[in-house]
Parts: sequence; structure tokens; C-alpha cells
Amino acid sequence: MAVYLVTGAAGFIGANYVHLLSQWAPDAQIVAVDYIGFAGNEANLDPVRDRISFEKADIADFEMMADVYRGYRPDYVVNFAAESHNDRAILSPSAFMRSNALGAQVMAECSRLMPVTAHVHVSTIEVYGDLAAGAEWFSEGSPLNAKTPYSAAKAAGDQIVRAYMQTYPDLSIRMTHCANNYGPYQLPEKLIPLAVTNLLRGRKVPIYGDGLQSRDWLHVADHCAAVHRVLHADLGPIPAAAATDPSLLPIFDVSGRQEATNLEIARRVVAELGMDPAEWIEHIPDRPNHDRRYLIDPAKLESALGWTPEHAFDDGLAETVRWYRDNPSWWEAVIADKGELGFDWAGQGTARR
Repeated sequence: MAVYLVTGAAGFIGANYVHLLSQWAPDAQIVAVDYIGFAGNEANLDPVRDRISFEKADIADFEMMADVYRGYRPDYVVNFAAESHNDRAILSPSAFMRSNALGAQVMAECSRLMPVTAHVHVSTIEVYGDLAAGAEWFSEGSPLNAKTPYSAAKAAGDQIVRAYMQTYPDLSIRMTHCANNYGPYQLPEKLIPLAVTNLLRGRKVPIYGDGLQSRDWLHVADHCAAVHRVLHADLGPIPAAAATDPSLLPIFDVSGRQEATNLEIARRVVAELGMDPAEWIEHIPDRPNHDRRYLIDPAKLESALGWTPEHAFDDGLAETVRWYRDNPSWWEAVIADKGELGFDWAGQGTARR
């Protein structure tokens, strides 16, 4: 029986992966690990509670994670665990460095010392920074140029994992970079769930600055399918030329090829709920150092591993809005536990009431 160890399993993407993994590998043992930090919510795992073994553990604590590895002897490891919100990272960067950089190293080291069949480190488009004017997209060969505390912490984790890839050739470790995810169970601090939950409470959708920041959107289920494809791919040895060409490393960028501005997204969410965007959107002060535009090209993933997204954006967005509309008990409990999740940079980053 295969054993899967999934970290960050009580977060948005990790929980969705665990839900899908329970269908994709019905006979496997699934070990769900999360330390239940700010973005963790153990209730996200309730639909699969009878299919998993849950371990409350911090991926940045080597002894704690080594105990988990020794106890379960995983065959496959997927590291989704990360602190992942730019706003909170500006206010408290140290926690992001611990999880996103040190945590990446601890997980890679555990998989090196207690060998696994495959290990996927899940990263983000934001490690590439702002897309230059006139550029089409980033790719796996693009330089890392992170400029926020969150993305810099993720880039640090990336650099560590890249070093493990090339230093320890027997370690089957892979990496993905994803576009902006959307879907069910996303914490209502991110744009789409914040917009929906605000509107359902009679509040306007707050948009930073002019709202023309442009993002690359990907349904969480498509992202999970891509990660699973990378996890099980027969990739072969890393060529020597990867030392100077990172596109040859086992790194795959995951995108739904769907670009939209934050303002467009807000307008579409408002319209999905039958409301007037002119009345229900407000522009607020922008956060510091806000990336203006980024896109990634999934051509390598598509051509090498045959992955393609299955969710059309119009349908996926409508389904996501419906999920939040139909599951108020989930997000009301989150807000009751964590407080208001919107930020007001005019008030030095305080939550909007």
C-alpha cells in the first residue's frame, strides 16, 4: 500500500489535494500534516476524515518531521505547506521565512535521509517577480526575482530545493510553480473569497489602487491534478547542462492560461451574485510593493507530461462563487475564529471592519 505524506494539508490547496487524492488513490494511506497556523483549518479535512491520518506538526522542526517520516515511511511526499499571503508577510515576515525557506529545507532533508519514491515541492509564480513590459510570460528558465517578503521566502525555498536536486542525484525531488489558485476552501483573505463573503454580508468589494494588477488564474483542482502528474512522472536523471540552464531541472510551471485584472475579477464576482459592480466595488489604498503583472507558460508541463486544465474559467468562477454562497457556515466560522481578513493600508495594514 502506497503511503502519501501531504504537508499543508489543512490549507486551501493542500486540503483540495487530499480530497482528490482520496479518490485517485483509494487504497493508499494518506498522512495529512499541518501545524494549523493562520491559514490552516482542520475543518477543511472533515470530508475525508475517515481516510486520513492527521499529524499536527511544523515542517520547519526537523525532529518533529523526522518522527513523522519514521512513523509512516512515506513513499510520496507533497509539500504544500507555506505561509502564503503578501499582506500578512509585510507585517510579519519572519514567520514566512521559517515556513517557506527553512521548512522547504527540512522537508527535502527528511526525504534525503529517509528516501522516498518522489517528493514535490510546491512553489508559486511570484518567485519570478514582476513581468517586464512587453514580455509574454515567465518560464522555468526565468531568473528568480522575488520582491516581497512572501515571494522572497518562497524563492529562498526554491533555491534550496534546486540545490538538493543537483547535489543529491538519488533524491527524486521535483518542483512546481503555480498561478493564482481559486476554488473552494480558500481563506477569505484572498481576492475571490473575500469579494464573495463581503458581498454576502452586504459589504463592498475592496480593490487595491486602480485594480489593474493583472494575474494568471488556475482552478485549484487543475493545480492538484498537475502536482499529482509531476509526482508520478518518470523524469529520469537531471542532465549536466541543468547546472547553467534551470529549465532542464525537474521544475514545471502550472497555469490555466487565464489572465485577468483584479478589477475584472471583482466585477465578475459581483455580477455572479446578481449585483451591480458600479455600486459594490470600492477602491482602497494599494499595499506596498504590489506586483503589477505576472504570467507563466505551462508549455513544458503540457508537452512533457500531457497535462491540460479541465476547468474553463467562466464555469470555475461561477462554481466557486456558488460554493461560498452555499457554505456560509464554513466561512462564517473562519471569520469568527480569525477576525476580519481584509487589509486597510491607509490604517497601516489593519483589518477592515
